[in-house]
Amino acid sequence: MASSSLHKLIFLLLSISSLLLSPVQAQFGIKKGVPITLPDNGESMGEAPDGSTAQQNSGFLSEKDAADMEAIINEAKKDLETMAMISKMKEDNMEGLADLKKLSTMEVLGGMKETLDNLKLIEYLFKDPEKAVREMEKEGMIDKAHIKKYRKDPDLLEKDTRRGLYFQFVSLAVVGGFIE
Repeated sequence: MASSSLHKLIFLLLSISSLLLSPVQAQFGIKKGVPITLPDNGESMGEAPDGSTAQQNSGFLSEKDAADMEAIINEAKKDLETMAMISKMKEDNMEGLADLKKLSTMEVLGGMKETLDNLKLIEYLFKDPEKAVREMEKEGMIDKAHIKKYRKDPDLLEKDTRRGLYFQFVSLAVVGGFIE
């Protein structure tokens, strides 16, 4: 059952991410190189009713990960373009989202953590944009239809990769009920 739900989640995220290939010129999410600031309200994502953190309960989510995830979620909630994207996603994929909401919180948090880790790796990977294009192409991570475009403009690959991961993170946050 969980494997089937995970396959549905991956299918939904891949289907939705195909929308990212359309020529839309909008900036949303967290900009490259902008430090994430945490709110001073004392709230902490991943806190259990007894006050323990997800790190204590599951062992895979550190306090830093939880703080980073909370910061991205809070920034996403403030971003009008992201909230419009979420509304459209909910309207267009209501049935698929309902199925995905059956995933356990740990499965959703695991996906969010993996996406967060990938967002952090982008900074390292794209220190040499041309090499990043070569490596991602070698690993089969770039659609053949877009290889020429990304070879010509490696910064576009970084931008598209960052946007895709951000969208994946936000989608998982919606599925997990962290963003309404």
